[in-house]
Amino acid sequence: MSRPLEKGRTEERLDKEDVSYMELLCPETVIKKGMFHKLFQEGYEISPNLSEVYELALAYYESQILSKSELVKNSAYFVKVEETFTNHFAICAGDPLKLPDYSSSRLKSFFSNNQFRTGYASHGLFPYRGKFHPQMIKALINIIGVKPGGTLLDPMMGSGTVPVEASLMGIRSIGIDASPFCRFMAQAKCDAMTLDINSIKGITEKADFLFSAFSQPLTDFNTQQAAFIEENKFLPGDCREKIFNLLFLAFLDSEGYAQRSKRKSHIEHFRSILERYIAVVTKFIAARDHLALKPSATQLLCADARSMDIPRHSVDGIIFSPPYSFAIDYLENDRSHLRYFSHETTQLSDRMIGLRGKALKQKYELYIEDMEKVLLQCFNTLKSKCFCVIIIGTNDSQLGKVLKVPKEEVKGLNQIMVDIGKSIGFSHVRSLPRQIVGMANTMRQEYIVFLQKE
Repeated sequence: MSRPLEKGRTEERLDKEDVSYMELLCPETVIKKGMFHKLFQEGYEISPNLSEVYELALAYYESQILSKSELVKNSAYFVKVEETFTNHFAICAGDPLKLPDYSSSRLKSFFSNNQFRTGYASHGLFPYRGKFHPQMIKALINIIGVKPGGTLLDPMMGSGTVPVEASLMGIRSIGIDASPFCRFMAQAKCDAMTLDINSIKGITEKADFLFSAFSQPLTDFNTQQAAFIEENKFLPGDCREKIFNLLFLAFLDSEGYAQRSKRKSHIEHFRSILERYIAVVTKFIAARDHLALKPSATQLLCADARSMDIPRHSVDGIIFSPPYSFAIDYLENDRSHLRYFSHETTQLSDRMIGLRGKALKQKYELYIEDMEKVLLQCFNTLKSKCFCVIIIGTNDSQLGKVLKVPKEEVKGLNQIMVDIGKSIGFSHVRSLPRQIVGMANTMRQEYIVFLQKE
């Protein structure tokens, strides 16, 4: 293969540029060089086990948007920039998330392979169905330009991934969820990042005592918390509530494990999970103090995303994932935990988006109606030119039955969110597809939808 010679050029005047061009046509050279030098500067080392196209795209966006110092401090997909290891590497490095010995090899393999994606900071506390990859959220925060000192909103925070990541990055956050259990879980994770190492020393040795206290005939959350604070006045006043939140979350986690697995007794599950929680927090504290990180303030509310009490034009970015329509019943999943929060689940189902209504068609119609209200609230709270990112999948099979059309003809929820956004005043910048792992029977793919307020 050759290219035409430019005017005035001869074969004898073949220069270095031509030699380089000819070398690139050689399969051996192309294979050896790979593609990364085309995407990233020399000396930029990306996270291990990066395996999906959307991850590579987000890493590329980070490398183009952030300065070198910002990449070192807050990037998600880089472990080294030139000769400097990133903060993300320092937080994730070391042993992967500690799991009980009886955990399946599949679960252990998941956390080992996803050490840089999800098993770091306080994200490893309480596994929650439908939770984000925190690494992805960190990258999205960077890409939409929210900087330390800014404010980020998640109107459907679930287990608290967005506020945890924002806090790690020095960004204020507001998190909202209709479920009091989700609000508590998110609060416990954010609190855990601010604890002092001395405040959690020796806690695992008190596992049996704590289990006995938490296992008394059902007492609501507030009563449990008040009793703990009263009995532990020797602890600094500002951390008693935070420590209780961590311990009670471990108890609720163990309760779920005990219901799903009978191989161990409830107290044995609690001992193992408490040990894991303390190990997770201890590891993070070491990284936090080494890097001199100061987690930012979070405001976490149990409220309705359709009518948020947030000042207009006050937030610098929004990232959230709506419930997957009626594909997952989060209320049923959390029923045993919600009972501690003195909340009538029937009342909660009337407030939770995706659960309202009886027949599937009615649930779908109410879901769209509710999401229109949520997106309007997002538009009003967002500053001009800022981004609202929605991560959403489509349960095509269920929607096909509801709409009485073949699933191939179903209009995806991602496109419906784009259409709603445009009708409100957002512009659609881009949608990135990503595969969903573990929900193949319900949905296989979701989209990262970038909307911008004009």
